[in-house]
Amino acid sequence: MLGETRNLVKSGRLSRVWENAAFASPPTFPVMQPVFDRAFAAHRDGRLDDAERGYRATLDGNPTHVDALHLLGVLRHQQGQHAEAAELVRRAVNLRPQDAALQLNLGNALKALGQIDEAIEQFRNALTLAPSFPMAHYNLGNAYAAAGRHEDAADAFRRSLRLQPEDASSHNNLGNALHALGRHEEAIASFRRTLELRPGHAGALNNMGMSLNALGRADEAIPCFKAALAAEPRFVAAHFNLANTFDATGRHEQAVASFEATLALQPNLPPAIFGIGNALAALGRHAQAIPYLERSVGLDPQFALAWLSLGTAHQALGAHATAVRAFDQALRLQPDLAAAHMNRALAWLALGDFARGLPEYEWRLQTVAEPAIETLPRWHGEQIAQRTLLVHAEQGFGDTLQFVRFVPLAAQRAARVVLEVQPPLLPLLEPVAKAWRVTLVARGAPRPAADLQCPLLSLPLALGTTPATIPGRTSYLSAPPAWRRKWRGSLGGQARRKIGLAWSGRIQQNETRSMPLAALEPLLALEGIDWIVLQPDLRDDERAALDAHPRARWIHRFDGRINDFADTAAIVERLDAVVSIDTSIAHLAGALGKPLWLMLPFAPDWRWCPDDTRSAWYASARLLRQPRPGAWREVVEAVAQELRAG
Repeated sequence: MLGETRNLVKSGRLSRVWENAAFASPPTFPVMQPVFDRAFAAHRDGRLDDAERGYRATLDGNPTHVDALHLLGVLRHQQGQHAEAAELVRRAVNLRPQDAALQLNLGNALKALGQIDEAIEQFRNALTLAPSFPMAHYNLGNAYAAAGRHEDAADAFRRSLRLQPEDASSHNNLGNALHALGRHEEAIASFRRTLELRPGHAGALNNMGMSLNALGRADEAIPCFKAALAAEPRFVAAHFNLANTFDATGRHEQAVASFEATLALQPNLPPAIFGIGNALAALGRHAQAIPYLERSVGLDPQFALAWLSLGTAHQALGAHATAVRAFDQALRLQPDLAAAHMNRALAWLALGDFARGLPEYEWRLQTVAEPAIETLPRWHGEQIAQRTLLVHAEQGFGDTLQFVRFVPLAAQRAARVVLEVQPPLLPLLEPVAKAWRVTLVARGAPRPAADLQCPLLSLPLALGTTPATIPGRTSYLSAPPAWRRKWRGSLGGQARRKIGLAWSGRIQQNETRSMPLAALEPLLALEGIDWIVLQPDLRDDERAALDAHPRARWIHRFDGRINDFADTAAIVERLDAVVSIDTSIAHLAGALGKPLWLMLPFAPDWRWCPDDTRSAWYASARLLRQPRPGAWREVVEAVAQELRAG
């Protein structure tokens, strides 16, 4: 065998390493012509120019010299001149059709030209002439693999191994065929056998890492890729696979470093350029990600996922119009790409374009639709005087608190409305549901019979809502009387201002709606304020920090006493104001009409319209935004200044 190649697939998937085709050498002759003899020796020693001159000189003297034709064809194949190689070896085959080695090498040249079916035919011809020819079985396996016929490839590699059981390359390529068939445990066994025969085989280590990844065993895969790189530090595929594995397991800083190592070796590798852009975006470094993602689409303008990632990076920086253009391009290439539709909807909504944004926002249901509800026809806002409408909550508590304002409008168009919400919201919403003549049920409980259904966040679309017609800008919720009585007197006297505080919500991927407790110091240092912690769940380190704070006597918690949103509402009603990040606490305060300072990230959710200090949803809210990504201290200081002035 004259060598091996390693190829990265363009799609960005992890790469397998196959051993190259094996080449048959010519037979030895009792007496060889001196010119041919010297050419063959030069070829064997790697002096290809000398070998070519010798083979051509031999053919000048004897145009039908089979071995000169054959080996000149092999040489041209090595030089990448595959068409000429195929023509030369075919002439040799025509002169000596019973020579299996010539059939084999003609197959190699045809395979290099992409003529896979013709190559398979030549390898089969070789096996017809010599059924026990291991290289022919091996190369036939490679050709089957190139054609995507992995079951046939695995069979060919097994036949090769029956004839040469210690051949590491056949074990490696059998492992690759098994991997392609999804038989990853068997593939790993083949790669292990490769490594027993050839310790430190970088390709087999890389391939085994891929199979371990396919089994969800990333922690075992990472050492394989590292071992491959220890054996072969410039192994591009292993750098790339290691980077992808780091990124897929949330180790984005390590992924960036590994993608950088990949690009140092192969600067224009599209999957690595795309990968480093995504890893930087996952770290919140969107401005750094954008040049890589722009380069990715520049190298491959048909790469829909790269356009999607470019759009989301612009979106994270508040450049919604630019983001829309990227999403448009992604959707031209892949019209059913749900994430692009969804993100384009959010960009349009952030720009206040409800006419296009609300219909597009329906794409969210592609991933969260509930089959049990899909059995009911969808309601689109028409009058249904004799029928029952089921409105079901979706997404988080804050979404339900914000969009429940649309339920009474829907109730005006139906004979009966059933509203299904998350159980912790049930006590809070029961009084208003009764006032709206709506039947309230908890998610997970049996549903009353209904004729049509509508997701809660689809009500604005069904009702034809525009930014100017958003209902419920003033308070539309209140704490139930029993909960008001429960919390009466719990906040002490009225000598000091009492302000609720929430600095962290439910943490999600790429979350920006949370700040460290230490960032609140400008607020906690204010004189004359009792701070009421409204978050029901705190981490142990947060509790310890609050207990040890120099002003701990002015920081009040209700550990374990807040059981549902009715409790929180009763507390909020007794406060002077609330300071919160974008979480359900903020929506509750707005729905109750309580003065609210809402601390927002640089590129907040669509419902907090860009570049506005007032909310279209809550009249009592004051919006304060980060001047740049991650700049919470400036936001907190702005709130502190306003509280100090007020």
